[in-house]
Amino acid sequence: MSQAGRESSSADLRPEAGSARAGSSGATRWVPAILAVSFVVSVVHYADNTVRFDRYALNPDSPVANAPWSVPLAWVVLTAVGLVGLLAYRAGNWWRAVGAFAVYSVSGLVSAVHYTDAPPSAFDGLQNTLIVADLVAGVAVVGLALWVMFRRALVADAQAGAARLRG
Repeated sequence: MSQAGRESSSADLRPEAGSARAGSSGATRWVPAILAVSFVVSVVHYADNTVRFDRYALNPDSPVANAPWSVPLAWVVLTAVGLVGLLAYRAGNWWRAVGAFAVYSVSGLVSAVHYTDAPPSAFDGLQNTLIVADLVAGVAVVGLALWVMFRRALVADAQAGAARLRG
Protein backbone atom coordinates (compact mmCIF):
# COMPACT_ATOMS: atom_id res chain seq x y z
CA MET A 1 0.00 0.00 0.00
CA SER A 2 1.29 3.46 -0.83
CA GLN A 3 2.20 6.01 1.83
CA ALA A 4 -0.87 8.07 0.89
CA GLY A 5 -3.09 4.98 1.17
CA ARG A 6 -1.71 4.13 4.61
CA GLU A 7 -2.25 7.69 5.82
CA SER A 8 -5.78 7.68 4.45
CA SER A 9 -6.67 4.33 6.03
CA SER A 10 -5.22 5.30 9.43
CA ALA A 11 -7.07 8.61 9.29
CA ASP A 12 -10.30 6.63 9.01
CA LEU A 13 -9.56 5.13 12.43
CA ARG A 14 -9.46 8.48 14.14
CA PRO A 15 -12.35 9.26 16.49
CA GLU A 16 -13.47 12.86 16.80
CA ALA A 17 -10.84 15.52 16.44
CA GLY A 18 -8.91 16.22 19.60
CA SER A 19 -9.64 12.82 21.09
CA ALA A 20 -6.07 12.31 22.22
CA ARG A 21 -7.03 14.22 25.32
CA ALA A 22 -10.78 13.64 25.25
CA GLY A 23 -11.52 16.85 23.40
CA SER A 24 -14.71 18.82 23.65
CA SER A 25 -16.68 17.11 20.91
CA GLY A 26 -20.41 16.68 21.37
CA ALA A 27 -20.00 13.05 22.39
CA THR A 28 -17.38 13.77 25.01
CA ARG A 29 -19.58 16.37 26.69
CA TRP A 30 -21.92 13.50 27.58
CA VAL A 31 -19.26 11.78 29.67
CA PRO A 32 -19.29 14.24 32.60
CA ALA A 33 -23.05 14.73 32.19
CA ILE A 34 -23.80 11.00 32.55
CA LEU A 35 -21.45 10.73 35.50
CA ALA A 36 -22.94 13.84 37.15
CA VAL A 37 -26.49 12.51 36.85
CA SER A 38 -25.39 9.13 38.17
CA PHE A 39 -23.62 10.84 41.07
CA VAL A 40 -26.65 12.95 42.04
CA VAL A 41 -29.07 10.02 41.79
CA SER A 42 -26.74 7.81 43.82
CA VAL A 43 -26.25 10.45 46.52
CA VAL A 44 -30.00 10.74 47.03
CA HIS A 45 -30.65 6.99 46.80
CA TYR A 46 -27.78 5.91 49.04
CA ALA A 47 -28.60 8.67 51.56
CA ASP A 48 -32.24 7.58 51.68
CA ASN A 49 -31.15 3.95 51.88
CA THR A 50 -28.86 4.78 54.82
CA VAL A 51 -31.34 6.96 56.71
CA ARG A 52 -34.26 4.60 56.17
CA PHE A 53 -32.22 1.39 56.19
CA ASP A 54 -34.94 -0.59 57.97
CA ARG A 55 -37.38 0.29 55.16
CA TYR A 56 -35.01 -1.02 52.48
CA ALA A 57 -33.51 -4.10 54.16
CA LEU A 58 -36.76 -6.02 54.26
CA ASN A 59 -35.30 -9.51 54.08
CA PRO A 60 -33.55 -10.48 57.34
CA ASP A 61 -31.53 -13.06 55.38
CA SER A 62 -30.10 -10.40 53.07
CA PRO A 63 -26.29 -10.11 53.26
CA VAL A 64 -26.57 -6.43 54.24
CA ALA A 65 -29.47 -6.81 56.70
CA ASN A 66 -27.14 -6.55 59.69
CA ALA A 67 -24.62 -4.21 58.11
CA PRO A 68 -26.18 -0.77 57.59
CA TRP A 69 -22.67 0.71 57.45
CA SER A 70 -22.10 -1.14 54.17
CA VAL A 71 -24.40 1.20 52.25
CA PRO A 72 -22.43 4.44 52.73
CA LEU A 73 -19.14 2.54 52.52
CA ALA A 74 -20.12 1.06 49.16
CA TRP A 75 -21.16 4.50 47.92
CA VAL A 76 -17.83 6.06 48.90
CA VAL A 77 -15.75 3.27 47.33
CA LEU A 78 -17.76 3.07 44.10
CA THR A 79 -17.94 6.84 43.71
CA ALA A 80 -14.17 7.10 44.18
CA VAL A 81 -13.74 4.55 41.39
CA GLY A 82 -16.07 6.62 39.19
CA LEU A 83 -13.92 9.69 39.86
CA VAL A 84 -10.79 7.71 38.91
CA GLY A 85 -12.59 6.83 35.67
CA LEU A 86 -13.39 10.46 34.91
CA LEU A 87 -9.81 11.53 35.58
CA ALA A 88 -8.49 8.67 33.44
CA TYR A 89 -10.90 9.63 30.65
CA ARG A 90 -9.78 13.24 30.74
CA ALA A 91 -6.14 12.11 30.62
CA GLY A 92 -6.82 9.87 27.61
CA ASN A 93 -6.15 6.69 29.57
CA TRP A 94 -9.00 4.89 27.84
CA TRP A 95 -8.67 1.37 29.24
CA ARG A 96 -8.42 2.62 32.83
CA ALA A 97 -11.52 4.73 32.20
CA VAL A 98 -13.37 1.72 30.76
CA GLY A 99 -12.55 -0.42 33.79
CA ALA A 100 -13.38 2.29 36.29
CA PHE A 101 -16.68 3.15 34.61
CA ALA A 102 -17.62 -0.53 34.50
CA VAL A 103 -16.93 -0.88 38.23
CA TYR A 104 -18.71 2.41 39.03
CA SER A 105 -21.80 1.22 37.16
CA VAL A 106 -22.28 -1.36 39.92
CA SER A 107 -23.31 1.57 42.14
CA GLY A 108 -26.54 1.81 40.17
CA LEU A 109 -26.93 -1.73 38.86
CA VAL A 110 -26.92 -3.14 42.39
CA SER A 111 -30.21 -1.32 42.97
CA ALA A 112 -32.01 -4.20 41.26
CA VAL A 113 -31.10 -6.34 44.29
CA HIS A 114 -33.73 -4.45 46.30
CA TYR A 115 -36.36 -6.29 44.29
CA THR A 116 -34.86 -9.65 45.21
CA ASP A 117 -35.59 -8.85 48.86
CA ALA A 118 -39.15 -7.71 48.29
CA PRO A 119 -41.56 -6.85 45.47
CA PRO A 120 -41.90 -3.23 44.32
CA SER A 121 -45.17 -2.97 46.26
CA ALA A 122 -43.21 -3.33 49.52
CA PHE A 123 -41.42 -0.04 48.84
CA ASP A 124 -42.96 3.44 48.88
CA GLY A 125 -43.05 5.70 45.82
CA LEU A 126 -39.83 7.53 46.64
CA GLN A 127 -37.96 4.30 47.20
CA ASN A 128 -39.17 2.80 43.92
CA THR A 129 -38.31 6.03 42.08
CA LEU A 130 -34.80 6.06 43.53
CA ILE A 131 -34.25 2.35 42.93
CA VAL A 132 -35.30 2.60 39.28
CA ALA A 133 -33.46 5.90 38.71
CA ASP A 134 -30.25 4.48 40.16
CA LEU A 135 -30.66 1.33 38.07
CA VAL A 136 -31.14 3.40 34.90
CA ALA A 137 -28.08 5.49 35.83
CA GLY A 138 -26.09 2.28 36.24
CA VAL A 139 -27.16 1.11 32.79
CA ALA A 140 -26.15 4.52 31.38
CA VAL A 141 -22.70 4.19 32.97
CA VAL A 142 -22.30 0.69 31.50
CA GLY A 143 -23.21 2.21 28.14
CA LEU A 144 -20.61 4.90 28.73
CA ALA A 145 -17.97 2.26 29.51
CA LEU A 146 -18.84 0.43 26.29
CA TRP A 147 -18.76 3.67 24.30
CA VAL A 148 -15.30 4.53 25.65
CA MET A 149 -14.13 1.01 24.88
CA PHE A 150 -15.38 0.96 21.28
CA ARG A 151 -14.90 4.63 20.35
CA ARG A 152 -11.74 5.46 22.26
CA ALA A 153 -9.74 2.51 23.62
CA LEU A 154 -9.98 0.18 20.65
CA VAL A 155 -9.52 3.03 18.18
CA ALA A 156 -6.39 4.17 20.03
CA ASP A 157 -5.09 0.59 20.04
CA ALA A 158 -5.74 0.29 16.29
CA GLN A 159 -3.96 3.58 15.65
CA ALA A 160 -0.98 2.50 17.74
CA GLY A 161 -0.85 -0.83 15.90
CA ALA A 162 -1.01 0.90 12.53
CA ALA A 163 1.77 3.27 13.58
CA ARG A 164 3.96 0.33 14.63
CA LEU A 165 3.36 -1.33 11.27
CA ARG A 166 4.37 1.84 9.46
CA GLY A 167 7.51 1.81 11.64
